[in-house]
Amino acid sequence: MRKYLSSIYLASTLPALMLVAASGPAAAQPASLPPHLMATENTDAIVRAYWTPERLRDAKPLDMRVRGPLHRGHVGSVPPGARQIFQGGLPTVDYDSSLATQLWDDSDTQRQAHVRPPLVGTGGLPYTTNRLLPQNDKVLYKVYPYATYGHLYFTEPSGNFQCTASIIRASTIATAGHCVNDGSTHYYTNWMFVPAQNGSKAPFGTWTWSNAITTSAWYSGGGGVPNEQDDAVIILNQQKVKKVLHKIGDLTGYLGYEYNAPLPTAITQVGYPCNLDSCSDPVATYAQDTAGPTNNFQWGTASFGGASGGPEIQDFGQAPSGVPSETLGGNIVVSSTSYTYSAATEVDGGSIFYAPGQNSEYTFGDDINFACANAGC
Repeated sequence: MRKYLSSIYLASTLPALMLVAASGPAAAQPASLPPHLMATENTDAIVRAYWTPERLRDAKPLDMRVRGPLHRGHVGSVPPGARQIFQGGLPTVDYDSSLATQLWDDSDTQRQAHVRPPLVGTGGLPYTTNRLLPQNDKVLYKVYPYATYGHLYFTEPSGNFQCTASIIRASTIATAGHCVNDGSTHYYTNWMFVPAQNGSKAPFGTWTWSNAITTSAWYSGGGGVPNEQDDAVIILNQQKVKKVLHKIGDLTGYLGYEYNAPLPTAITQVGYPCNLDSCSDPVATYAQDTAGPTNNFQWGTASFGGASGGPEIQDFGQAPSGVPSETLGGNIVVSSTSYTYSAATEVDGGSIFYAPGQNSEYTFGDDINFACANAGC
């Protein structure tokens, strides 16, 4: 059980925060609406001052592990609820190199690679894995959809942590609920998002948070995994590019997303696992989802620690001619990485996105509606 810091400590070291009852359109009225966390006017400056190079470099991964044996689901099972797909969007603003920044000095730290070859762990689920960006690549992150993910840094009472997140609307990123809230009604803070981070390089700069909200299943679910909706969204502040305010998605584009994605589904998992390349570079895993427990996907992977919150994406990349037509080549997020079993098992899992009001809950879909109502997505 984590011990929470006193209100005096929080008031003196963290941004001023406001806990507000959630509102916004929903297809059905959820049984329990978790409050959202809203930043105050000076949060942007406070967060930027807080994240020193040392704190960014030393942030720890927040890894959620399942207690107990590997769940063996049926690959052909279909989650309840209607399938709905929402398409992504292309960048609307040309890349501006003035955004790029160096997060820390590489000369005072030794990067250690721990890449393991593709293999099958004791979970028996095959996969392949590689760096998403070729080493020393200076171009690919400028091409959609290769900047629609990023490192997410945040503070919880025991220290500074890192997860992965994906851009799913112009102002909105999706991540795991456990990267936002402890599962026992306590929100974290100091979120800063670094799109397309590559080592210590931030080609699109850094983006601070405006609002954060999780699901009712996670908010008061006790903090254990698997959880049927270990999901959250964070609305990011806009910032000026050439004296004009822009949303992050204007520069990077954004991924689509899907409610109640069917099984089996071929996915690309993207994240910053700390057991591979020491959290420094985005890693892609290619696998087929199988059914996990409690409305979760599972898949074979070697990505652990730091990959939490990262997207599982259908049809990631740019589609060649001759394949069935899909807007933007697909690029549809169906889940965010929630948990793992063990390094030997080599299996991760993530919640299947519920539609708004599904199962009389406040769901990932309600999170999206909240974002759209409060920031135009």
